[in-house]
Amino acid sequence: MSAISARYGVSVEAIVRANRLKDPNCIEVGQELRIPKVKKARAGQAGVALASTGAFRQPPRWVIERWRREVDWPVTEGQVSSWFGPRGDRFHEGIDIHAPEGAPVLAAADGVVAFAGELRGYGLTVILAHRDGWATLYAHNERNLVREGQRVRRGQEIARLGKTGRTTGPNLHFEIRYDNVALDPYIVLPPARLAEPNKVSPWGG
Repeated sequence: MSAISARYGVSVEAIVRANRLKDPNCIEVGQELRIPKVKKARAGQAGVALASTGAFRQPPRWVIERWRREVDWPVTEGQVSSWFGPRGDRFHEGIDIHAPEGAPVLAAADGVVAFAGELRGYGLTVILAHRDGWATLYAHNERNLVREGQRVRRGQEIARLGKTGRTTGPNLHFEIRYDNVALDPYIVLPPARLAEPNKVSPWGG
């Protein structure tokens, strides 16, 4: 419940009242929650909707398990430099992977290119739509190599890693979304083959 509270900037007490929950620690997989006063992220240009809806719905367990068998890391080299979760006064909706500029950015799973262009803050960005309501986002690219509507396979190069948009250096900002809600990528990604900071994910991934 605390993760949901942080995600939307709404107190646990407000969520409990809105849903008439008897025990906030007992939330079932797939249970839908009403979130009062939802904070929405601005998507920037091109009208791509990155904001969440008014209800948080955790993916069913079987959906998560199947997705784990289909998804992989979007780069083959680099270091995770920033985690999913609160970052100062805002919420970081993905992970950042520092890697050499121009390194290949790979499709994390089979899908269709839903967006390939520029978004304010994100720079050059690719968004892939996958089955079962999943989507992945790849931002700060040096160059996008795919077009909207194109089908891609897991491991296919879709962009070159860069530093476009609001960033301090070359890195890939990577998001995984389910029904347009950002989730910690570590929930579904396989064990990391990348160098990682000497810490654990704040969300237990």
